[in-house]
Amino acid sequence: MSAEAVPIRSTKKGKSSSFTEKDYMAIAKQNVVRAADVPIYPKILIYARKKQGKTTLALTAAPPSQILVIDPEEGAIYKRKTNPYVWRVNTWEDLQDVYGALRTGRLSPDSLGLGPEKAPFKWVIPDGLTRFNNFALHYVRRESEERDIARHPGFIDRRDYNKSGELMKQLMHNLHTLKMGVIYTAQERMKTLGSFDEDEEDAENPEVLFVPDLPDSVRGTVNSLVDVIGRLYTVRIDGKEGKKQVVRRLYVGVHDKYDTGFRSEFALPEVVRNPTIPKLVKLMEGDQS
Repeated sequence: MSAEAVPIRSTKKGKSSSFTEKDYMAIAKQNVVRAADVPIYPKILIYARKKQGKTTLALTAAPPSQILVIDPEEGAIYKRKTNPYVWRVNTWEDLQDVYGALRTGRLSPDSLGLGPEKAPFKWVIPDGLTRFNNFALHYVRRESEERDIARHPGFIDRRDYNKSGELMKQLMHNLHTLKMGVIYTAQERMKTLGSFDEDEEDAENPEVLFVPDLPDSVRGTVNSLVDVIGRLYTVRIDGKEGKKQVVRRLYVGVHDKYDTGFRSEFALPEVVRNPTIPKLVKLMEGDQS
């Protein structure tokens, strides 16, 4: 019997035999790889207050022919200069269709009849996780109303939040498996800790955090999956002829007030000035030029 096989001995009374269940060494040889040999498809989360340029930043990832925007808020359709490919979604069912099409690995401008490029899209931008979460919540509510005729129509039950959270987490895991770069965007919300708990030591001086506007369980899942969590903001600097100029900054360093951070063996600056996705990816790969 091969040393690589695992013997399983029969437990039937009066019989004693062995057979090979699996060749675990062969399985290991098929699955164990060197880290440097595995292709990396960046997964990035960008959150900010409204109108700070989240979509604009995400669209710097590649030429428009290589990007598909999943647009629940019809923000990307105003990017006429960039003119990206946009899949508008209005329900949770629409998002399932999007994932099904992306999973084929064949979605391209040519396959859609919208352009000559036959190469599949290299990046997808789910442009509004906050809105996606609302889709999931109302999908669960409608499903529950159809099953329970005694339920008050339009009322959101606490159980709906738990179920919709599980749907969102599954969607995030599905998108994570795609062999393409993914750039999530989300609205920002202010989270206050300690203000409603008299037992908290800092109840009189509550701690304020700035985080993506998602339920905590969903936010935790997204944060664990992405390579970079960046908070986008704008500042005014002196420009030409003394005029103030608005420029963007992306905070990616670990901070006790912001949901930010990155997964890389290379040190990234706390703040990326005039950020673009290619610049961010280069920094993740150790290119400081």
